[in-house]
Amino acid sequence: MNVLYDSNAWSVVDYPGCGIELVDKTGSRLAFLEGRIASKLRATLTSIDDEPGDDAVDEFLGYFDALLTTPVALH
Repeated sequence: MNVLYDSNAWSVVDYPGCGIELVDKTGSRLAFLEGRIASKLRATLTSIDDEPGDDAVDEFLGYFDALLTTPVALH
């Protein structure tokens, strides 16, 4: 498990060989991404060189909003 990104609004965790968990902290929703979409997201987040700031990355992650269909539940 590798944390690729963490802010007040989003968390992105990579599970190598399995997929990526994308969590919207403000909306309490998540998605587990696999396959090509996970590969593209992983490549994009790991290729950010110039630290664009949380606002820019949060805005980018907002484009995945339609995929976040699972509510976050605490056990």
